[in-house]
Amino acid sequence: MKIAGIHPVREALAKGKNIEKVFIAREVRDEVLQNLISELRRRGIPVKYVPRVKLDKMHKGVHQGIVAVTGAVTFITLEELVTRAMQGEGKAAFLLLDGITDTRNLGALIRSAAAFGFDGIVLPAGGSAPVTEETVKTSAGAVFKIPMARVKHLLDAVYFLQSEGVEVVAATEKTEKRLDEHPFDRPTAVVLGNEHKGISGAVLKRSDVRLRIPMSAETDSLNVSVAGGIFMYEAGRRLKKLI
Repeated sequence: MKIAGIHPVREALAKGKNIEKVFIAREVRDEVLQNLISELRRRGIPVKYVPRVKLDKMHKGVHQGIVAVTGAVTFITLEELVTRAMQGEGKAAFLLLDGITDTRNLGALIRSAAAFGFDGIVLPAGGSAPVTEETVKTSAGAVFKIPMARVKHLLDAVYFLQSEGVEVVAATEKTEKRLDEHPFDRPTAVVLGNEHKGISGAVLKRSDVRLRIPMSAETDSLNVSVAGGIFMYEAGRRLKKLI
């Protein structure tokens, strides 16, 4: 996998990600980038200077003059994810993504989860966007900050979380209950559904609570990454100590 941009590469380095080699545009003289290069060299990571046009070919998008080659994103087991979260500060908060297929939406949701203090993300093995270079870029490196678990069936994850005392909250328009009126007074897993179909019937039926975002009558829906950010903020400010 290749990751591009100063912040994503710095996050990967800070989290101990296996960085195999880093390519730097010869033309760049950015001070922040130079400091990052010094840290890469201090850690013995190979740094190679190349023409900017080569980086443009390596990464189709904004790269800020740096592209790193790394191993794949690491997933942990759901059991380990829950154990870690229950030992952390505040009440545990999880994000369950039920069929998110757009890599940029995935990256934006990962970034919001990290920003609002969530302890981990659970993804299904099938029917979900992979964690790609674009996901890493959109998340601004947050994929290296927040633990992620991959499960065969998301419904099984719902059952397991409930057995551990976690309240499963579904984000859906199919309810009269408002997001801003929910107490979020126990460990919580927020479920977000597919961009077009929403949460699958089985997961929605099994959820403990269904909540909707109150909106103007002139608007009936939001992009999943926007809606997810609102849900995670509301949950995070009650479950965690945000500053």
